[in-house]
Amino acid sequence: MEHSKAKLFLIFLIFFSFSYGETVIYLKNEVLLTKDRIYLSDIATVSSDNKALESFLSSIYISSLKKSRIITDRQIKERLKENSINPDSIKFVGRKVVVKRKIPVLDEGYLKERVASYLNKNYKNIRVKNIRCSLRPLKVENPVIKIYQRSKSSSHIYITANIFSGERKIRQINCTVKYSQLIDAVVAKKDLMRGQVISRSDVEIKKVEFEREIITDISTVEGAVTKTFIKEGKPIKTFMIQIDYPVKKRDYVRVVYDRNGIKIEITGIALENGVIGQSIKVKNSSTGKLLRCRVIGRGTVLFISGY
Repeated sequence: MEHSKAKLFLIFLIFFSFSYGETVIYLKNEVLLTKDRIYLSDIATVSSDNKALESFLSSIYISSLKKSRIITDRQIKERLKENSINPDSIKFVGRKVVVKRKIPVLDEGYLKERVASYLNKNYKNIRVKNIRCSLRPLKVENPVIKIYQRSKSSSHIYITANIFSGERKIRQINCTVKYSQLIDAVVAKKDLMRGQVISRSDVEIKKVEFEREIITDISTVEGAVTKTFIKEGKPIKTFMIQIDYPVKKRDYVRVVYDRNGIKIEITGIALENGVIGQSIKVKNSSTGKLLRCRVIGRGTVLFISGY
């Protein structure tokens, strides 16, 4: 529908310009194409004083291409008539064009590009380090590449690429992808000096390669004191800071029981350090029973269950 509207618009421009001006179609001697549809711009160079006409002529569909063939100026003139163009007003240079189907050559570089495209589409949180696969240059008519994952580990993805010529499978290539996992981590927004108290404006969340001890929750570092210099853009790890835990091990805490409209508060002893949202062990100071609680504030935990 959009193509028809564009065509009508161009014809409108052509007719209301009152003249085709000098228009010449220079037929090429021979062309190599990999696509199935032939347009005039593929087999000729169009030159016209009327630029709207020049653009329209270039976009005219001429024929399909299943195998090598010859297209004559007579065939092109018939296509022009079908598109409301008077061929007698146009000069032709050349009588015919030999159109050959170019058989694409697939190589290792092309295959890696296809694998990279597959990974980019299917894995949003990885960084590809390298792709290993082997393919000698291979001529394939109507190539189709189908890619799927065979297996995946914490550092490698194992890919199979099946190469088809039309419907016929002609080659199977196994590829190995080395990658690193990306996570949302807390990173320094600016250089942080040793002994500095970290505020929320000092840090931000960015995607980085996964490493042990990287902190992912901003609330964990807020109020913490740096043990070392942390460069701008570097992810913050637990050993780099002295965390200001809202609940500290061996401190007395307020334990809140809040269920079904019943709210009770008791005193407990934290058996672990905890940041807000973290589940920790707490001992009931009266009975000695162990409780599983979630840290909800400074010196305050919410009862989850018993042990």
